[in-house]
Amino acid sequence: LEFAVQMNCPGCADTVRAALEGTPGVTLLELLPQAQSVLVQTTLGAERVQELLENSGCKAVLKGMGGSPDGEGGPGGS
Repeated sequence: LEFAVQMNCPGCADTVRAALEGTPGVTLLELLPQAQSVLVQTTLGAERVQELLENSGCKAVLKGMGGSPDGEGGPGGS
């Protein structure tokens, strides 16, 4: 799952990382504060992961789900 996450201060990324890494069933794959992007692999629902992100104090929006990093199997396309 990929989320757009508002990380407006240096501590925000650390808070997001702590919220996700402390949760069973969630693996943090990528955390990019400059791009305000978080990529996770999870056995939880997207809504639950979004709730974890927002409970860390940051606004989060689901950007995409499913598929492999090269885009196969993902929704949409151009």
